[in-house]
Amino acid sequence: MFILSYWFSRLVAADPGRKRFKTASKATISVITAVVIMLIVLKAAGSSQITAAILAGVIGLMGILVVNDETTKAKKVTTGLVALSSAVSLGIGSFLSRYGQAENVFLVLLVFLSFYLQKFGIRYFSLSMVAFMSFYFASILHVTFSQLPWLLAGVIVGACCAFIYNFVIFKDRPANVLRSSMKSFHIQVNLVLDLIIELIQKKQIEPAQIKQYNRNIKKLAEYARVASEELGNTDPHDIWPGVTAEQMRLYVFDTVMLLQTYSPAIRKLSELKAFNHFDIQQLLLKLVESIREAEVLNENPTHSLTDAAQHLQELRQKLSELEPQDKRYKDWLYLIRRIETISNHVIDEAYELQQAIVKQEKQPQKEVEEKEDEEDNDEEKGLKPSTKKSIQAVITAVATLIFGSFLSPSHQYWALLAGYLVLLGTETIGSTFVKAVQRSVGTLLGAAVGFVVASFVSPGILEITLLFICVFMAFYFFPITYSFMSFWITMMLAFMYDMLLGGISESLLLARVLDTVVGVGIGLAVSALVFPKKTRDKITDTSVEYVAALKEFVHTYLHRFTKQYAFANLADKGMELEKKLKQLHVDSDPIIKGFVGRSRLQQFLTVFTAINYYAKHLVASSTRNQAFYKEAEFHGVVKEVEEKVASNFTQLEKALRGERGTYVYTIEDVRQKIEQSLDYFDTSVQSRNLQHLQLLHNIYYVWKINQSVVHLAKELGAEEISSED
Repeated sequence: MFILSYWFSRLVAADPGRKRFKTASKATISVITAVVIMLIVLKAAGSSQITAAILAGVIGLMGILVVNDETTKAKKVTTGLVALSSAVSLGIGSFLSRYGQAENVFLVLLVFLSFYLQKFGIRYFSLSMVAFMSFYFASILHVTFSQLPWLLAGVIVGACCAFIYNFVIFKDRPANVLRSSMKSFHIQVNLVLDLIIELIQKKQIEPAQIKQYNRNIKKLAEYARVASEELGNTDPHDIWPGVTAEQMRLYVFDTVMLLQTYSPAIRKLSELKAFNHFDIQQLLLKLVESIREAEVLNENPTHSLTDAAQHLQELRQKLSELEPQDKRYKDWLYLIRRIETISNHVIDEAYELQQAIVKQEKQPQKEVEEKEDEEDNDEEKGLKPSTKKSIQAVITAVATLIFGSFLSPSHQYWALLAGYLVLLGTETIGSTFVKAVQRSVGTLLGAAVGFVVASFVSPGILEITLLFICVFMAFYFFPITYSFMSFWITMMLAFMYDMLLGGISESLLLARVLDTVVGVGIGLAVSALVFPKKTRDKITDTSVEYVAALKEFVHTYLHRFTKQYAFANLADKGMELEKKLKQLHVDSDPIIKGFVGRSRLQQFLTVFTAINYYAKHLVASSTRNQAFYKEAEFHGVVKEVEEKVASNFTQLEKALRGERGTYVYTIEDVRQKIEQSLDYFDTSVQSRNLQHLQLLHNIYYVWKINQSVVHLAKELGAEEISSED
């Protein structure tokens, strides 16, 4: 029963904000509506131009998927221009069809423009993409002027369907997306808490349980990023009156931090037999269960946070009874205190949210000093990335057209399309290789399954239904994995060929697979030989960006100790660091999945992950609102730490770029100065001692970050020196 409940919750939470479901549904329904309307019109007119109905479906699909402008108004304009772009492309295609190679020249030109115009904005890419696909459609069907009127009618029908579903029936409702995102987040939180309860109850934790827990934590971090992004688009006050975006972000951040803290702590507690202490085990169970049952965003919660606060207090009371010096407890008592501290943050943030919802008062947003984006005036030497990519695309297009004409003259554009798509959205040789493999494998499996299924299904309602299911599945899984999309698209094409040609042959599907492999192979070869961007170079760029963001993050954190009215929105900056770390893992994926050099890169990523973990602890610090120190002595210490750590970040950036002569500070001597200045026996300086201890506590994880930075820099050849040098 638990397994069924777990997988049901897993399915519900799998699509934060239901974005994938909404996009796939819109695309599928738009295709169905456009095709049906066009078939009705054709039948009423007594025409047999079924290609017009297919084109209507294609435009209905692309009008949903390629229109990605920032504002709704801009999206509406682009949707109208999609119809114009398609119509012009079809007209040119029908005109050039009589001039042989002129058709191929224009197709190559469209390939160039679709990549080159990306630098001017997403709209130009969308229009070029539609023009390319429309011309591709006209070329493979050898459209003539006599067919053009019905095809133009299909374009209009498809664009109208896309417009209606995008902006009328399924128009964007940011509030609903945020609500769904938070629901998915809470479902995933409860799934992780269920796993934690299992870990606490187990006498011995199995490796499989740890793996399952880590997988769910990764998913939770992804859901937290989605929710944080939606908070940038929607004011939560519109859904939960009284709640600010800042409060919500901090609550989300603290919750993820809590659950990331639980796993290593509980695993260590289990190893040290801490759960043999029955009271500790039961108190932790009660605390976790009460947090799981709390309904934070419910105006009238059936389970309030009172129980969680009460169990937390009971845990504190128990901790106060245990002597840290006692040999039975000293090895694991600090772990319980760590859980208690982070749990306290989550309960406090959740309680603030509940109280804000109950009071329903509009809270003033704190003014955060934002830096104006500095314009990058440094002109990039040589050709710009968009120009390089468009040249790669042109060479790929020409090569695939040549090879395609020899492999399958009747379907020479299949290889071109495969090569075009494998270059789309890839920056490095490694990412192109991964996408090429995914497309080849997806196409091969899709062709095999599609052929088998089509052979058992007669053309009719069932096959049409399966075709539309394939459309939905392709675009539902597209954000997850490209191979899944290729699989479903190839299955859809198998059904389409079966209906249009009255049957499907093995030779046709084999030609489809072969052309795909040749196309992606040529695209990969061109990306490796013409203006190649090495995967490691991209990893270096992303790493430098992460270190720069981390430098600003730590500066903001330390700045609060010397500036009385400094406000630091560390939750937002923490989420930004999380995004950059995610991108670093994505960029590293091609090497991690390979065999050459992955061991050192994995160690490199482990250190960056540890740094990110320490940075989260800074956000979860107990002094997150006001941490100003009045004494000048403290200002000097903090300033010295800030300068040395900032220098280390700069030196690490240089080391990552391969520069020599870099150096880093350990700053351990600064820490020793603070610790040695403590005088526990002089009652006249107790207040000063307390501030020293508080300072040590507040910047403990700054030292942990600096240790990791020093370690990375030394691995890259930097020299370690004392901060006094």
